[in-house]
Amino acid sequence: MRYVVKFFLILALLPGVIPLYAQDSLMNQHPAIGLNTDEFIEYAPTISADGKSMIFQSNRAEGGGYKLYEAKLQADGSWSEPIELAAINNFGNDNDLIGGPSLSFDGNIMIFFASFDGGKGREDIYYSLRGKDGWGEPVNIGAPINTAGYEGFPSFSADGKTLYFVRERPVEDIDNKVIRKSLTLAYAIYSAKRNNDGTWQEPKMLPSIVNLYSSKAPRIMADNKTLIFSGIRSEEKLDYDLFQTQQNILGNWSFPRSLDYVNTPKSDQFSCISAAGDLMYFVYAGSDIYSVEIPEELRQFVNNVVSGSVIDADTGDGIGATLVVTNALTTDEVMTIQSNAADGHYTLVLSAGQSYNVEFKSPGYSSFTKSYDLRKVHTYQEMLADITLFASAKLTVNVSDIELFESLEAKVLVKEQGKDNITTEVKTNAENGRVTIDMPLGKKYEVFISAENFKGASFPFDLSGLVMYRNFERDIELRPEKVKVFIKVADLKNNSKVRSKILIRNKSRGEVIEVSGNEYVTLRAGDRYEIEATSDQGYAFNSTTLDLTDVEEGTEIATADVSMQLMKLEVNAKLELKEILFESNSFQLSEISFVELKRVIKLMKENPGLKIEVAAHTDDVGSAAYNQSLSNKRAQSVVDYLIDNQIAPSRFIAKGYGESAPLFPNDSEENKERNRRVELKVLSIL
Repeated sequence: MRYVVKFFLILALLPGVIPLYAQDSLMNQHPAIGLNTDEFIEYAPTISADGKSMIFQSNRAEGGGYKLYEAKLQADGSWSEPIELAAINNFGNDNDLIGGPSLSFDGNIMIFFASFDGGKGREDIYYSLRGKDGWGEPVNIGAPINTAGYEGFPSFSADGKTLYFVRERPVEDIDNKVIRKSLTLAYAIYSAKRNNDGTWQEPKMLPSIVNLYSSKAPRIMADNKTLIFSGIRSEEKLDYDLFQTQQNILGNWSFPRSLDYVNTPKSDQFSCISAAGDLMYFVYAGSDIYSVEIPEELRQFVNNVVSGSVIDADTGDGIGATLVVTNALTTDEVMTIQSNAADGHYTLVLSAGQSYNVEFKSPGYSSFTKSYDLRKVHTYQEMLADITLFASAKLTVNVSDIELFESLEAKVLVKEQGKDNITTEVKTNAENGRVTIDMPLGKKYEVFISAENFKGASFPFDLSGLVMYRNFERDIELRPEKVKVFIKVADLKNNSKVRSKILIRNKSRGEVIEVSGNEYVTLRAGDRYEIEATSDQGYAFNSTTLDLTDVEEGTEIATADVSMQLMKLEVNAKLELKEILFESNSFQLSEISFVELKRVIKLMKENPGLKIEVAAHTDDVGSAAYNQSLSNKRAQSVVDYLIDNQIAPSRFIAKGYGESAPLFPNDSEENKERNRRVELKVLSIL
């Protein structure tokens, strides 16, 4: 019995069983090239916002059942060979009725009605989502849209907030006797509002100004205001014509206007118009799809179409994102739609004459806002905009020495706030002190920076909220751990304090410090220092080294003492020079010797009346004669260097002592090294 009822319903809905003979009534209407056939019916078209894809129902399937097909607009204006939507057509039984398709304006959702088993009523409204491989399996839209009765021919508003569809209405409710007697079935158009959580409110029948006698096949246009529908509204034509009505800001519908530029003596219904608003497709005589140009005065409000894809910045994959469109001037929400989760594709239809902000966002991703000022736009236009979102931010940490402004190699640890485990552990580059860390969005972090012999630092980094920019940079200046050092400078003979100047060179980094002797100075833990003491009170210089690399890290206050004794410049006083080195069995000075010799040059220039003997000594390796000769040459090498640096030759005597004057027994390598030395002996001073 169900299939008998379905057969008569199809006859009522599809008057295409009447032969197409009224061609003389067609003036500007033209058949859609590539879609129509002689033997089958093409019915209820829907078109994408950009006008390049069309889906319609047809009985061309084997067995004659009505199924859905899709075609693409080609460059020459014709339509490609339609292909069936297998995931939908094969969902139910071969004899199921599937029809009334309607594409959402973003092209990602298609709604339609079907007689699948397991529905709520005879025909229910279903939807399908577009995926990577095409349209997915149908999903029943459920209550309160669907009931135990008939629901069909749905249409989504461009903002996704309103669904228009058709239900049957009792013929006996029609107050026109002539029309009532002519109809077997009558229809009324309903609308339902979508809640913020995606559920639907209870549908309401549109007012009688729209639902006069029998109205069906609603199509809401891209402007969300213009509704085109098929209706029987006069005794003069007891069949369907196309009408247009518009909703004002108060929500009231205007008196429907007959679309005479498209209507014919035959049945005219099932219109669809792309966002451009200049061309209408409709079903003529219930059997073929035609197109007609819409007169300027009847075109909907000017729209602009923005389309593109929302993609992952790193993988290039599409993202299912939420697009929130707001009025840029009032901040009122205009619409909220979703990009396709399979490929990220989206389409927005924006009415000209306004300014918009479009926010793109997705859980776990950044947010991006794009603005469109259409206040001075008066023509249709299409815009492409691919939007890139990222799932992680890039935090660059620059670590430097707060005192010397030098880059530091430091350890950087990252952990999520409230958790103990470390999520990231990296080191900064030793040359530039930089490191860049990839940090997933949606979380709060704590970042810890540490370097050997420096006080640590930390800072919070919050990525839990709205993130619009990917690259962040933080400059971290670490403060070095310090050691408090007392430098004692005393007379070599009587140990009395000597007024002196201390020059401290940091051998670990480029740092030079000048202080006075017999005072405290704060030096860096972990570094090695060369300390030179001089005095203008008639003393020779002295130098030593200080190694602070063994200071325990984290010590609150570390201390160290340095004692230095200065030799009074008087006749026969001797000053042992440090690190005056020669190549093995050679009298050629090594470069390391020049540091100490420059101190000698300075001493000689500051004391112009000073005359000295440069004495060279060896260990006992080799013959005494050989060592004597070698020491003479080494002493002369030192004198030659001093003379080359503008000190008069008359102020020096070079003398070699060979192995004759050891300071320590030559019984160990250490003692032999200490015996190999160069000394200065004061001969006279004025």
